[in-house]
Amino acid sequence: MSIEIGAALTPSMITFGTKSGMLGALEQQLVSGRIAPGQKLPSERELGIEYRVSRTVVRETLSGLADRGYIEIIPGRGSFARPPEASDLAQPMVRIAQQEGVTSRHLVDARKVLECAAASAAARSATAEDVTALDEALAAHLRADGLDQRVATDIAFHRAIARASGNPVLEVMFTAIGELVSDIMYRSHSDPQVHSAGDPMHGEILARIVAHDADGAADAMRRHLDLALQLYGPDVDEPLRDVLRRRGIGAERAGG
Repeated sequence: MSIEIGAALTPSMITFGTKSGMLGALEQQLVSGRIAPGQKLPSERELGIEYRVSRTVVRETLSGLADRGYIEIIPGRGSFARPPEASDLAQPMVRIAQQEGVTSRHLVDARKVLECAAASAAARSATAEDVTALDEALAAHLRADGLDQRVATDIAFHRAIARASGNPVLEVMFTAIGELVSDIMYRSHSDPQVHSAGDPMHGEILARIVAHDADGAADAMRRHLDLALQLYGPDVDEPLRDVLRRRGIGAERAGG
């Protein structure tokens, strides 16, 4: 159902006739929930009349809101508000990481801060449902066949730990760096030595969480992540995208 034009707006919120005024007013309504997720925005024509701007400005404004993740534009149907998702943070993180030449060492050090905390918190607060989800995620990983499946199920297991922490900020942070973590997992699972050393440690991490051993879970996670620093060799300090390219692993994943 379309929103009523001008609903919940005050004159101070709008600078009529400008793109910035229209953008700010719509953004404020989307952030505040006055335009609820799933709700359809007025048509381009109606928005142009309401904000006293051209159709071109309306389209540019809607495109900007879509780029920021506020709305989804569906051809032939219109523009709809969408709920924020942690994955919205992923692409900016990836672009920054590529520009900065992030290495495996950088990622391991960052993951230890985040994921050791998540494992420790999961050991303290995981519910029966969380444990079931972790069991299923690990079982799926152990059944995985092929590099892509191993990486996808490995990511799912680590994300389940972040979710089991009971701290939504930790889950959002892990999701935000998920694509970068996926890249380093491609490096690990394509290396037989790293794969064979690291994969069995998932079971130990889970066992510590199930036993409510917060310190043990954090320690198991730390040892698991440190394997990259111990086994990768000199490429641990090279930009990860260059390492993946050289190893012939999905050039598109390495920013190519």
